[in-house]
Amino acid sequence: MVPPVSQVEFLGFDHVDIKVRHRVKLRRFLVEQLGLELLGEGTDHTNLLLGNQVLGLHDLPKGTRGGGVDHLALRVTDWTGLRNRVRRARIEVQREKERDDSRSLFLKGPDGLQIELVYRPDPDVHQCASPAPRVPEARPDDD
Repeated sequence: MVPPVSQVEFLGFDHVDIKVRHRVKLRRFLVEQLGLELLGEGTDHTNLLLGNQVLGLHDLPKGTRGGGVDHLALRVTDWTGLRNRVRRARIEVQREKERDDSRSLFLKGPDGLQIELVYRPDPDVHQCASPAPRVPEARPDDD
């Protein structure tokens, strides 16, 4: 049996990104009817804030069936030595990413699920690359 990633303390979910067929319609429902806050939006994605966690809505590529979870991001309390602990546990690191407000390791999980381990020095900060522009109206084809 492979040893688990020891001494990693999780704070909970940082964010969850999902692929959806009707992003504008879902965004309007979540913002206007459930009260989530619009954090940022681009041409193919929307980021919503729920407490201090982000729900990312991403357009499902044309011609693709289904949808669902793109990846789960779990927030960790400490970055020091994380990469080495993950490798010792024989978990495949797909890539690393460093942003102004965070660092991430992207791991390959079972069934192709991508899991992101996120460290944020300031856990209350979520800086999305895209500012919140005007909110486009839902089109008839968004139904």
